[in-house]
Amino acid sequence: MTLAYDPALLPGDAESERCAAHAERIDLDPGGSALWVDELIVIDVPLPWPKPVWAKDGFTAVPELVMAAGEQGRRVRVLAAVPLDDGIGRAVTHRLEGRADFRRAEHHVDPTGLAGLLEALLVDGLDASPHTVASTDPVRELLLCTQGSHDMCCGSRGASMHGDLATIDPSFAVRRVSHTGGHRMAPTGVTLPDGRMWGMVTTEEMTGILRREIAPAAVAGRCRGWVGVADGVEQMAERAVMAEIDDWSFDGRSRSAVVVSQGDVTVVDVSVDADTWRVEVEVGRAVPTIACGEPGGLPAKPGAEWRVVSVSPAE
Repeated sequence: MTLAYDPALLPGDAESERCAAHAERIDLDPGGSALWVDELIVIDVPLPWPKPVWAKDGFTAVPELVMAAGEQGRRVRVLAAVPLDDGIGRAVTHRLEGRADFRRAEHHVDPTGLAGLLEALLVDGLDASPHTVASTDPVRELLLCTQGSHDMCCGSRGASMHGDLATIDPSFAVRRVSHTGGHRMAPTGVTLPDGRMWGMVTTEEMTGILRREIAPAAVAGRCRGWVGVADGVEQMAERAVMAEIDDWSFDGRSRSAVVVSQGDVTVVDVSVDADTWRVEVEVGRAVPTIACGEPGGLPAKPGAEWRVVSVSPAE
């Protein structure tokens, strides 16, 4: 893949455009940009958040602990969350089970013990916590990036969506979390228990996603990918099959994506329970990721979109 970009897609030399507004203007496809994880840990970290968030006092060891967990074969991502106003120090863990949904657990401690709780979860595993509590799991929840210290687009657009969703339906379980990657796609977030990431999504679309009142095919173009498969072509292929089946029950079915051949077109087999779909994916436009708010968007980083060529049941 050639890492270049079309200079015609940059803002004008005198224009200072925000990265999320630029992504909308060039109609960026966010597909293939999701995380690839089997475990998510959402831990309370009081505001204000520095950049990076783990420079916060008491949490500076987190990157090293995550790296050590990775060396043990765990794919884990830790997100900071704005604490709820109830005096409880809270960690919420999500673990992928059966190649489908994530299993959720809550762990409660005194707020002063949060750093120690997080260390135990990262060093000894998600079952190591002595502070797991019985809780009523929400039907669905949203981890919404609102970290303005990392990027103004997430800080403004994410926070605005959080407020809008609370107004539309206060029963939605929406947590304000730290950087999930892809701030040019703001607002961006993760829905659970399905583990699907979204970007450039409107409040109306997210409401429909949470309520399951909008067809998957109608919002597939807002999906960054499912975190249960590797990034790039595999996530694009899995998303294409989701849109083809066009039923939210798809997210509860066991899935995997395997690249079977590569060339100008990459062929991916997506298994859904006992069925297999063959998806052809190719490199699409060469697109820039601009420097947010800088004249002309420079310096810009090179990148590319993926494009699905075909989707069909495997013979």
